[in-house]
Amino acid sequence: MTEVEIPGPEPDWQLATQPPYGTGKNPAYQYSIWEHSAPLFQMIGVLALSVQPVAQRLRLHVERSWDGLDELDVVLFRLDGFSFAISKHDGNPLGVSYVWLTQPHEQADMALDTLLAVVGIDEEAVTFRGDPREDPAEQTATARDAGSPDGVSGTTLPTSLWARFRRAIGTTSPTP
Repeated sequence: MTEVEIPGPEPDWQLATQPPYGTGKNPAYQYSIWEHSAPLFQMIGVLALSVQPVAQRLRLHVERSWDGLDELDVVLFRLDGFSFAISKHDGNPLGVSYVWLTQPHEQADMALDTLLAVVGIDEEAVTFRGDPREDPAEQTATARDAGSPDGVSGTTLPTSLWARFRRAIGTTSPTP
């Protein structure tokens, strides 16, 4: 069999992983496994901690990846019938980690509660519950206790989940 020789890249081609994608001379755009998979996942919450403590508790291996935003740490695992992913981008505000279900599930709150119980942390570690990618125009949030970010209990709030999410991770200030 004859060896096939492939020429090197053209000198004016940018890296295939380098933004702005599709605007340079390189005809290829490379995306990561995480970037490919994450849009299929259901976000169920945000934790006020990094991926490493959860991984250590469960003896998981933290994978290093990247996507169109920046580098990230991620773990994917099954726990009590739920398939989870926990991710933390290097640029996340306040060092928060996102909790995902790798397969959408109707009992997302139960999944998050299961994770908290097994990891041994309480509700105070949760800065947000829900999926901010859902249509915020159709969403309202219900405060669960007096310690909620809105300081009210058992009340339906007019604030969208997306607005509460941004406030919880520190990208906007609460309105008075």
